[in-house]
Amino acid sequence: MRFDKVKKHEYVDMGYKGEYGLVTENAEIHFIELPKFIKKKPGIENRLSQWLWLLTGEEEKIKMAEKVNEEVKKAKAELYAMSMDPKERELYEERELARWSYYSELNSAREEGIEEGKEEGKKIGERNGKIAEKRETAKRLLDMGIKMEEIIKITQLTKEEIEKILDEQKNNIID
Repeated sequence: MRFDKVKKHEYVDMGYKGEYGLVTENAEIHFIELPKFIKKKPGIENRLSQWLWLLTGEEEKIKMAEKVNEEVKKAKAELYAMSMDPKERELYEERELARWSYYSELNSAREEGIEEGKEEGKKIGERNGKIAEKRETAKRLLDMGIKMEEIIKITQLTKEEIEKILDEQKNNIID
């Protein structure tokens, strides 16, 4: 794409350097004649042809394009909504708003549930960690020959829990 050359009496110097050079290398312009496109009957193998079939209005090809290109599907839905009479369009927009609201609330509830789950998991982990630490302390105290009553006071474990630790230690020695 290049700037047009103009006649000297029509030229207004805008102060740009290289006004006769390239406008941009980031854009291309294609002229497509829809009647020729329809006559040629290409498939839907590329994105351009998928969009062009949407412009032609041929329902069969549009359905095929929708299956492979989500954007074409969204555009068709939007075109349909824009072509409704005002009352139908209002009802459509209300349904869409309700749908968006539903999914937004669902997503918020999911995120809230994840956060609650993390907090609960953290509490359980801390509790289990404290219990494991008390059990390790009890094992060391038992190895040192400290009496059970003292171990109960120090670790705040029950007598049954300490006896279970003793049984485990005996089983480990036998194994």
